[in-house]
Order: sequence, then C-alpha cells, then structure tokens
Amino acid sequence: MKKTMLFCKPLFVCLAFTFLLASCEREKEIKKKPFKANTTTWYRVSPTAPAPVTIGGVNYTTFAYVPGGGEGNATHMGNVKTWFNQLAFTASELTIPAGSLVAPVVDVINYPVLGAPLPLIQAGDFAGLAAINTKLNIPQQVYGKVVSSFFYNDKGDAVFISNSTVSFITPVSPTRNEFSGKALIVGGRGKFSNAVGEVDFKGSFNPNNPNEADYGVDGWISY
Repeated sequence: MKKTMLFCKPLFVCLAFTFLLASCEREKEIKKKPFKANTTTWYRVSPTAPAPVTIGGVNYTTFAYVPGGGEGNATHMGNVKTWFNQLAFTASELTIPAGSLVAPVVDVINYPVLGAPLPLIQAGDFAGLAAINTKLNIPQQVYGKVVSSFFYNDKGDAVFISNSTVSFITPVSPTRNEFSGKALIVGGRGKFSNAVGEVDFKGSFNPNNPNEADYGVDGWISY
C-alpha cells in the first residue's frame, strides 16, 4: 500500500503539471489583440444563373457574384492589399442587390471576362489575385468556413476572413450604398497561419461607379 501511494504521488504531480501546462497553452492561444483594417476598394459584377434562397423567412433570388480588391492598412500588418467575393441576391425582378451571401474569393480567378463595359469583369482585373494565390495558396474553405476575403502584406503575412452573417444593403444616397455584418478570422499565412478571431465588417459602394468603394473590419485576433 505504501509503495502504491509513493508511486501515485509523483504521477499525480505529473498529471497536474501537464494539465497546468495545457491550460497555459490554451490561454496563450486565445489571447485577444485588437485587429482593425480599412481599405479603399473597387468591385466588379459576374452574372450567374438565378437561384432561389430563403433568408429569415423571406424569399430572394441570387443573380451575380460581386468580387473586388483594394488596398489600405491593418493592425499587426501595416500596409495591406485585399481581395474579396460575395454572392448578391435581390428581392425584385430587377437586378438591384438587397444584400449578399458568402462566396469563395479564390473562385474569382476562374470567372469569365465577358468583354462588356464596367461593372462587368475586364481583362486583367484579377491578375493580382491570381499572382498572390500562386504565392500564398488561398483555400476555398478552412474547417468548413468559406474564405470570402483576405488581407496580405509584402512580408508574406495574410489573414483569412469568413463572413458569418448575411450582409444586407442600405441605400444612403443615389451614389452610396452601405453594408455590414460579422465575420470570423480563420487562419492565414506567415505569422497568422494559426490565427483565430472575430470582427465586425462594414463598407460602402457607389452603385454608379464600380471603382468607388471601401471595406473594413474591426474586432480581435489571436495568433
């Protein structure tokens, strides 16, 4: 019996130390730091076959992907560039967007160039996305979460964003529509390869000028 107790004591100490170490690692992993990014952007439209979708009990119709890009700055990153994608939906017969759903940003590389005027995709619009995808290998999803946008700098760091809510559009003026929602940080590249976080996103765009828009996020990150 005495030998058993002598054996159990160091085992208990070892288990307690292991548990404490694991707890410390978990605390380190979820240490939250403020994360904010602001970018000036542009957008394009890539029509797709209409499909019904129900959001909050209301019937809508998806009709086009709306990808784009831009540049600005972000905490922990400095000067950044961004690429994004979304699937627009409408509540009317006209293709006036009521909001958007999440869509993989890397898919934009394969969207067709239709050779028509703006805001349709023009030749070379997404050459930069194709180039950075070759370097960073942007995934469609991370653990089932669609990577709908990302920020990156010239040091090889990138932060992947996955919109977690539907984004509804609010017309403010004839030249300004606003949108907002919530998103998750689902990893990245460089020092953000294991990053997690939560952010609110918001932005605006000029429905009459596809080269006039903005996009930003504000929340926390752990990496």
